[in-house]
Amino acid sequence: MKLRVSVTRSFMRTIDLCLKLLKRLHLVKASLPSQPLFDLFKIYRGVYCGAIAMHKNTDWEMHPDGDETLTLLSGLIHLVFEDADGEHTFVLKPGASKVVPAGIWHRQIVLEPGELLFMTFGDTTKHRPLSQV
Repeated sequence: MKLRVSVTRSFMRTIDLCLKLLKRLHLVKASLPSQPLFDLFKIYRGVYCGAIAMHKNTDWEMHPDGDETLTLLSGLIHLVFEDADGEHTFVLKPGASKVVPAGIWHRQIVLEPGELLFMTFGDTTKHRPLSQV
């Protein structure tokens, strides 16, 4: 009886892992956590790789230790950079990617809710509210 219970638990864990993988590959309909939570896939050589459901505008953030790569899977987002010359806006459509250079303050304006993949170097991200200059 113990063997049967163990096999059943092992089988259920395997099924659960397979379903999670299928959801991440969008072979099974899934929704990602709401902001500011995200679904972390992996930390690879110090780079955080994951995805986020984008349904509202974000505050400013900056990554001092390395570039961030953003790829929009669905929706429509304006990616805003802030540097010494002011603000610069880039349009992200599904399938488009943009590299945010290290040290650049940036935020997202969500025009159509969607899903965004990210690869962010390091865990030293800094945040700043929109109202702060």
